[in-house]
Amino acid sequence: MNPGLKASRRALNIEGESSFIVLGNAKMLETQGKRIIHLEIGEPDFITPANIREAAIRALKDGETHYTPTPGMLELRKAIAEKTAQDFGIDVSFENVSVTLGSKEAIFAALASIVEEGDEVLYPNPGYPAYESGVRFFGGKPVPVRLREENEFRMTPEEVNRLVSDKTKAIVINSPENPTGAVLSKDDVKGVVEIARDRGAYVISDEVYRYIIYDGLKHYSPLQFDENLENTIVVDGFSKYYAMTGWRLGYVITPERLTEPLQLVLNLVTACPPSFIQIGGLEALRNGSNAVREMVEQYAIRREIVIEEVSKMRRVHMVRPKGAFYGFINVKEIIDRAKVNSLKLASILLEKYGVAVLHGSAMGSFGEGYIRISYANSVENIRNGLRIMSRAFDEIAGF
Repeated sequence: MNPGLKASRRALNIEGESSFIVLGNAKMLETQGKRIIHLEIGEPDFITPANIREAAIRALKDGETHYTPTPGMLELRKAIAEKTAQDFGIDVSFENVSVTLGSKEAIFAALASIVEEGDEVLYPNPGYPAYESGVRFFGGKPVPVRLREENEFRMTPEEVNRLVSDKTKAIVINSPENPTGAVLSKDDVKGVVEIARDRGAYVISDEVYRYIIYDGLKHYSPLQFDENLENTIVVDGFSKYYAMTGWRLGYVITPERLTEPLQLVLNLVTACPPSFIQIGGLEALRNGSNAVREMVEQYAIRREIVIEEVSKMRRVHMVRPKGAFYGFINVKEIIDRAKVNSLKLASILLEKYGVAVLHGSAMGSFGEGYIRISYANSVENIRNGLRIMSRAFDEIAGF
């Protein structure tokens, strides 16, 4: 074996998304005949609504199998701009919209377009791991903003202001947030936008859960406080609220100065999203709101079941999620008594008890002491999984 033939440090430094690793381990156990209750993966259990599937099928039958422009079909870009204007009451030009292969590619392209060697990027921790990995991949310095349970895991302007510096290139926000279900208030979002403006930094707003929100709360976007689109980058996608995870369709809205560079990145990586998939996305935007509303109603019911079952557990608690479809459960007393960490606890739950969950440290260093469950699952599986977990915690901690 030639010792000079090595993978790049840049590639080796990427941290894979642990939820997919846990899913793989769970699937392996299932092939061995073990029944697993899946609460680990952040994926709607609903099938993509029929009208969206049928639109893509029609497109295939009509021969929509060719390249599109790199930033996406004009009709889809216009529909995204119109929906954004409708939701937030501001004008967005389709020229600032680029269609991507999921929101992951949108995050990657956004970071590729702005991060230079040594630039600092603030990001929520615990939070979606692609932020930290992406910044590091492009030579930047990821700076974690600790999300605190006493603040309902909101990313507050006070915490951000404490960490910004002359090297800050961008601040990443995610609301509703994965993994905590936190929703930023109007003052939170406005405050972060003002800090970024004062520092000459960008705000990258990941809004992929923005329609999955409860308790009459409202989603606020940095776009509402940056109407000229000077320093806001919005990342969004169709995966979560339209139940289109396997379609891999997302988009990014950028200031004019970033549009061409970002599209050059997209052209290098994927050339363009599949045409028939884009047509499915167009149908989702035009005629998908009722399906979204129905799915969110089901998530709200399931959330109440999670809250009810977790409240019955001993020495365990959880902040009430305000959005998305995750419960971020504080298991610090369990792991302290059992002398394990959250990764080991999750492994025990999977291998011994048949419940797949995600360890909190998978979502960043400040996630240690927690586990994340997804309630994008059936009521039966949620109840059974949480009741098994309750019994498991008692046994593991020796209560």
